Amino acid sequence: MANLYDGKMAAIFDAMYQTFIDYDEEYHFYNSLIQEKNCKTILEIGSGTGNLAKRFQENNQDYIGLDYSQSMIAIAKERNKNGTFIHGDMRDFELEKPVDCILITGRSTSYLITNEDINNTFESIHKNLNKDGVLIFDFIDANRFIPFTKENEIIIHEAEYDSIKYYRNSNWKTTSSENFMLEWTAQYYTLKNDEKEIIADDFSTVRIFTLNEIQLFLYLNDFEIIRTIDRKTYAYDTFVIVARQK
Repeated sequence: MANLYDGKMAAIFDAMYQTFIDYDEEYHFYNSLIQEKNCKTILEIGSGTGNLAKRFQENNQDYIGLDYSQSMIAIAKERNKNGTFIHGDMRDFELEKPVDCILITGRSTSYLITNEDINNTFESIHKNLNKDGVLIFDFIDANRFIPFTKENEIIIHEAEYDSIKYYRNSNWKTTSSENFMLEWTAQYYTLKNDEKEIIADDFSTVRIFTLNEIQLFLYLNDFEIIRTIDRKTYAYDTFVIVARQK
C-alpha cells in the first residue's frame, strides 16, 4: 500500500476536505446506520484527520480511529485531545477487544489494489468484530466512474478554508481493465494575486469496483449484505454497503 498522505499532504487534504465534505451530515449518515444496528463500540478505518472522530467524541460514543498515515493521526490527535487513534493497516490489524461496528470511510477501499488485499482486509475485520458485528463501507462504482473519467480528462476541484482558495487538478488513467486499476495523478495549488502557486503533486495507484465484485468478496469472507445504498458524494458515484458477520 502506498505511503498515503504523509507530511504536508495531510494538512492540504485536511484543509480541502473541510469544503468537500459536510462532516455533520457525514456523521449523521453513518451514525444513523450504526444506531439502526444497535452498535455500541465503533472502529473507523481511514479515520484520517479526525473529523468524524470529533463528532463521535462530542456525542460520547465508544470510538477508535485507525489510519495508515502517521501524519493524519497527528492532526487527528490534535483535533481530538481525548480520542483514541491507532496507526495500522486495514489488511492486518488486531484490536485489544472486538467491536460491534467497523466503518471504512472516505473510499479507502480504493487503496486495496489486489484481491489478496481485499480478502485480507475482510478477514481482519471479521476477526475484530463481535458476534453478528456490522461492517459499513463505501467504494467507487466502476460502471459509472470509468465513463466519467473518459469524458473528463482533467477533473478540477476547488475548496476554500481559512480564507485560502485551494485547487486540485486530477487525471485518471485506466491501467488495467481486468480489475479496474487506475493511476491517479493530482496537482494541488493556490491562487495568490491571480497567480498559480503549486503546493504539492500526488500520485496513487487505486482500484475501483463493481457491485457484483464486492458482493462476491463479502460472500467469500463470511459476510452477508443487509443493505446497499447508492450515494452521491462531492466527486464520485459510490455505493455504501452494510453487511453483517456470519
